[in-house]
Amino acid sequence: MEEVLDNQKNEEILKIDEQEVLQLHSGRKPFVVTTLDPAKDRQQEMAIFTSAKKIAEYVFVITQKSPVKFRWSIVGKLQNTSIELVEVLYSANFASKEKRTEFQRDARVKLKLLDFYTETANKMQAITNKQMFVLSKMLFEAGKLLSGWVKSETSDEKNKKPFKVVGTN
Repeated sequence: MEEVLDNQKNEEILKIDEQEVLQLHSGRKPFVVTTLDPAKDRQQEMAIFTSAKKIAEYVFVITQKSPVKFRWSIVGKLQNTSIELVEVLYSANFASKEKRTEFQRDARVKLKLLDFYTETANKMQAITNKQMFVLSKMLFEAGKLLSGWVKSETSDEKNKKPFKVVGTN
């Protein structure tokens, strides 16, 4: 009978998740770093950042099997510009409003350059037609997201009403 009770207790303990076990043994709440949780970070991130990261990842995937003769020219440009796009977007996010528009403009230029490099890489047969189509579609979507971000910034400024001092003529 005691063995059955011990087995039941062991099964119950196994059912309790790891944090609860730590809490039971330590007597205090477990330390959880929520800002480093990748799933939560993705939920809090703007869509343009997620899109730019996917572009960079995809560029590195499709250029892995590119011919060696293009690795230091058009393929390198594609890879570097995709990473620079992510850098510029993060810079825009943390910049003051005055500098943000400049970074957003730089991001738009990076998108245009990526589109040009994609077409050139396809013409030189460094990437396939399908890869060019997928990457072009991703760039188009990122451009729409970036335009939406820029418009939201300018519409916020337009919607601000000037202060009106009451009681003075």
